[in-house]
Amino acid sequence: MSLIKTILILFVGVLSVHADRPNVLFIAIDDLRPELGCYGAGHIQSPHIDRLAARGVRFSSAHVQQAICMASRASILSGLRPEKQGIYTGESVSKLIPDVLTLNRFFEQNGYTIASCGKIYHHGSDTKEQFGDAEMTPNKTWTGRGYVTPEAIEKIKLNTEHQRGPAYESADVDDTVYKDGANTRNAVKRMAELSQNDKPFFLAVGLSKPHLPFVAPSTYWDLYPIETIKKPSLRTRPLNSSEYTMRTRGELNNYYGIPYLYEDIDEDTMLTLRRAYYACVSYADAQVGKLLDQVEKLGLAENTIIVLWGDHGYKLGDYGSWCKWSNMRLDTRIPLIFSVPKGMRGAVCDTPVEALDIYPTLAALCGLEKPAHLDGESLTDCLEHPESERSRDVYSIWPHSRDKYDKTVMGYSVKDGRFNYVEWLKLSSGELLARELYDHSNDPDETINVVDDKANAAIVAELAKKLALIKDGTDHDHRFR
Repeated sequence: MSLIKTILILFVGVLSVHADRPNVLFIAIDDLRPELGCYGAGHIQSPHIDRLAARGVRFSSAHVQQAICMASRASILSGLRPEKQGIYTGESVSKLIPDVLTLNRFFEQNGYTIASCGKIYHHGSDTKEQFGDAEMTPNKTWTGRGYVTPEAIEKIKLNTEHQRGPAYESADVDDTVYKDGANTRNAVKRMAELSQNDKPFFLAVGLSKPHLPFVAPSTYWDLYPIETIKKPSLRTRPLNSSEYTMRTRGELNNYYGIPYLYEDIDEDTMLTLRRAYYACVSYADAQVGKLLDQVEKLGLAENTIIVLWGDHGYKLGDYGSWCKWSNMRLDTRIPLIFSVPKGMRGAVCDTPVEALDIYPTLAALCGLEKPAHLDGESLTDCLEHPESERSRDVYSIWPHSRDKYDKTVMGYSVKDGRFNYVEWLKLSSGELLARELYDHSNDPDETINVVDDKANAAIVAELAKKLALIKDGTDHDHRFR
């Protein structure tokens, strides 16, 4: 057999293997809490995410490992728990773990064409490093963090401390004038190009809304008349909680017109912020719809895995607080939906799962051997038998003063399906500063810390043993410095 013929046979063989592998549409949504129609929120209009849930498996108890964009995304995309290699500090993947085989590079190594539109990694330097020319960047039609109206842009100049405009904006413009619409337009175009290739694709699409500022076309604001917006049912911090349980307001303070940290946000502003967040959810949902429509239009539905996930939960005045940054279920719980060709449709899995599980699950679904370094586990059994009852523990952390090792107070959480147990430690010394226990069977909203109830002593001891394994895995030797 001639050398040319041998090479041709091998080449055709590789193409046939690739042709059998499914494409992956990887949709990340920033700051999206699972307050969606498919998660039982009748007041939210999310028809397209609901459509995706109807054609796949929705996870009702999925949690991120750290409730902040940068570390959560680095953890998901590297497959490593954030307490390893200093990921919890929020530094870039390129700086902390430059040699790790990330999810996108794993697919590229296995013959996939990769592409990126929008926010996938938190740091722009990581996106450039990870995707290079495979990243599509839209032409900006906005100013600053996403403003398009002269009124909002003017406020940026007035905010001399943080250089940010107002926390929300509504404009009578097309979806594509704002960033998510422009990125989605690029993603739809790129999907069409990728569909013409012989190789399968891994297309990552990151939607920034509903992250602050809550800016969206007025079409989506109109879906939520202000008189229909309700105040949060939780208005105070959990009873018996510690000083470490949650931050007060976080990044919301940086926006023009928001009261200072220890001043109350008046009720009108609170309702407007909630309305603006909901509008942004529906705006992001509409972009998901355009992606799903393109999958159908191109005839890719029977050979494309779609996974949609949020990078953490969110507070909208709940507990008298805003944004994320805690180990409370409201901050760690996310929407997670897998749609697999010929897989279960309209199913719900109640097993607690971790965002870390996305990487090994995609590897398994595509018939690829997962890398040895992954901390998560494949959810293929959950996708095939979502109704089966399983015992599973999920873990998260929250570090106060995360960039100052000698001052860092680390909160470790384990959730076992009924309880959320948290320990707060001085990271440099291991000193135990506070503990919390929330019993979801009696207190699903986590309003009372019952760690000191004698009736809970046995469960506290059991959960403390589980947390010890995670604490021991935290890097304490400054290697990440």
